[in-house]
Amino acid sequence: AVPPATPRYRTQPPPPISIRYVMQRGNLSGTGSFAWRVTGDRYELRLEGSVVGIPVITQVSTGAFDAAGLAPERFTDQRLRRGTKATNFQRGAGKITFSGPSEEFMLREGTQDRLSWMVQLASVLAAEPSMRKVGAKVAMNVVGSNADLSLWSFECVAHETIDTGAGSVKALKFVREPREPYDTQVQVWVDPARHFLPVRASQRSGSGDEPFELRLQSAESTS
Repeated sequence: AVPPATPRYRTQPPPPISIRYVMQRGNLSGTGSFAWRVTGDRYELRLEGSVVGIPVITQVSTGAFDAAGLAPERFTDQRLRRGTKATNFQRGAGKITFSGPSEEFMLREGTQDRLSWMVQLASVLAAEPSMRKVGAKVAMNVVGSNADLSLWSFECVAHETIDTGAGSVKALKFVREPREPYDTQVQVWVDPARHFLPVRASQRSGSGDEPFELRLQSAESTS
């Protein structure tokens, strides 16, 4: 399968940071941690969520950087009572493969996984001021561990002040509208004062799905 080509944006990745979130899905609530680390020309991004101390989600994206920004090499996704699934970005072979499904995709420049898109979006917004205006769109291919690859186009729809556990934040709101009935809908509020990283994010698949939501609790720069 050949994904669509997307624009190449200038990027400015954020410095290392650790963010704590309140995590919610339906009536279940818990805590989430988001850790972004950079070592030389390599990065590691980790999202962990737990409910009453029980881990329910662990996602890890590792890779490097190229002319298009983040260049993921491996993405793993582990959920409660399920095995770990992996997405492999085989850059030498120019393809994306999976630990489970036999499908393969051509590896387009700028393609992100289901976690790295958050930092890629932040990197584009930091380097491209024109993308911060209402009506601006940032497009990238995003792939998950179930061999689900599609074009995600984020449109800036508003500048909003939202309440968080760390106080009021003047945020930019971006929306990714679904292209198909069970496609992923995304709403994300990014904070210019925190390197355009999400202070709130919501995802759901289809109108009947309960949103998975993250809300900022605290953020701390790390080395």
